[in-house]
Amino acid sequence: MGTETKSSNAWLVTTVLAALGLIGAQAVLYMSYYYTPVQISEGTLWVVTPDRGNPINLYESYRIFFIHLPAAYSTALCCGICLVGGVMWLLSKQPKWEALTVASAEVGLVTGAMVLLTGTLWADYAWGSGRIGSGWNWEPRLTTMLILWLAFAALLVLRRSMDTPRQRSAMTAVYGILLGPLYPLVSKAIEIGQTSHPRNFSDLLTAPEIAHTKNLASIALTLALMALVALRFQWNRLGQQIEQERAA
Repeated sequence: MGTETKSSNAWLVTTVLAALGLIGAQAVLYMSYYYTPVQISEGTLWVVTPDRGNPINLYESYRIFFIHLPAAYSTALCCGICLVGGVMWLLSKQPKWEALTVASAEVGLVTGAMVLLTGTLWADYAWGSGRIGSGWNWEPRLTTMLILWLAFAALLVLRRSMDTPRQRSAMTAVYGILLGPLYPLVSKAIEIGQTSHPRNFSDLLTAPEIAHTKNLASIALTLALMALVALRFQWNRLGQQIEQERAA
């Protein structure tokens, strides 16, 4: 009875998180088009070209940040959850921590892809020629983000190559711990060498409408993506229970 109650509560929390996130996401979509300024005044928002040429005005292309930034925050959270899940599995050997680590890696793969895709699309406009892929210049920030995304994929692929469930669990835990420091590396990569990526987004918040929309987007989309972590966690736990019953 207690197990059924916990499971019901977990699904309820997941549903509430998803509902709040999706409602917030709809509000963000509305605000990004009808509340935030149609065009930023010249010189307010800009990035420097990779060759240190004239600044480029962002104008309406900044709207993609309402997806890009929350996806980046969610990727950072997934790294942190992988770290916690890995450490807790090594300490307790409880299957639920493996399920949490895997769920975080699965969602991190999705959020990391969102960061890469939205960032690349924006870069194509900001300092590229407009052609798809023209904004990718292998600078440290972009390259380390790609490495992080590949690391999420590697965890999910390599764990399937383990011969026994024990080996699979141990590899998942250790790999999850190694994933933890990767996002801070991505964050610090902007300070390494020449970069065309904005060093901060303080200029983005000069208009209060943009600040309000950005804050709501960060909360709403992060809630929706964390609900996806909770959903995958419940699914992975169900898979573990089925595997245990088959083994018995």
